Amino acid sequence: MTAEKNLETLRGQIDQIDRSIHDLIMQRTEVVSEVKKAKQEVDGPIFWPAREAEVLRKLLERHTGDLPHGALVRIWRELISAFLIIQGEFKIAVLDNEDGSYWDIARDHFGSQTPMGRHKTARGVLRVVAEGGTTAGILPLPQIDENEPWWPLLGSQGNGKLLRICAKLPFISGGNRRGGDVEALLIANLSPLETGDDKSYIIIELNELISRSRLTSTLSSAGLSPLAIVPLTNNTNLSEIFLIEVNGFVNVNDKRLASILENGTGFMTAQPIGSYAVPFRVEK
Repeated sequence: MTAEKNLETLRGQIDQIDRSIHDLIMQRTEVVSEVKKAKQEVDGPIFWPAREAEVLRKLLERHTGDLPHGALVRIWRELISAFLIIQGEFKIAVLDNEDGSYWDIARDHFGSQTPMGRHKTARGVLRVVAEGGTTAGILPLPQIDENEPWWPLLGSQGNGKLLRICAKLPFISGGNRRGGDVEALLIANLSPLETGDDKSYIIIELNELISRSRLTSTLSSAGLSPLAIVPLTNNTNLSEIFLIEVNGFVNVNDKRLASILENGTGFMTAQPIGSYAVPFRVEK
């Protein structure tokens, strides 16, 4: 067989594979339409970031060959987001930062067809998600010494909404997005779900001053060793408030939170404000 004939044969195989892939996508779309009907009967949300992370992890675990992991995730993210749009109203709010990195993170994760809106402030993102016209919002990671931190507002939106952190993005490292290694958090009116490899955020309020070493010791003794501690520096109340990131999944019924309040002197509240599936990191 000549090289030209061999190339023609290989192209024919690719054409057949493409048709098979397209047939399966159309078949999956039909199943998604049935899922839509089922969710309407139980009045359940169409959007579950934890479930999506589990799907991507399974794909990455079984993946072999030359196709980059990032390309595989991008393909599936386009499919997942397109199917969400089929199931119902779906829109993302994005903080409009100077270099556009949060917009790129949102576009890479939610695909080219998902409606997205820009907002000048983090409070603006929280507001539109709390009002219900927008499904989820992209916000920056909490930082020490922020003038207007957004995280203390979680859980205080009213209107029956209880916004929570539900994902950390991007889900996979690498790519050509603006901002390089910039990361963001996704917030939505959703109850967190455990995936088996998670991290969580907790807001701790105390009625007295406390050293970082004592705070760390108290949390660690309860089984919640802090990965990061962010104080609320512009707090006008007569209390100290901290945002704590910890390994593992923590929800409102976690007994470790009750243990902190019972055994930690000065601890007033320990409120979980969300969890996220740990993103996949590509080895360089």
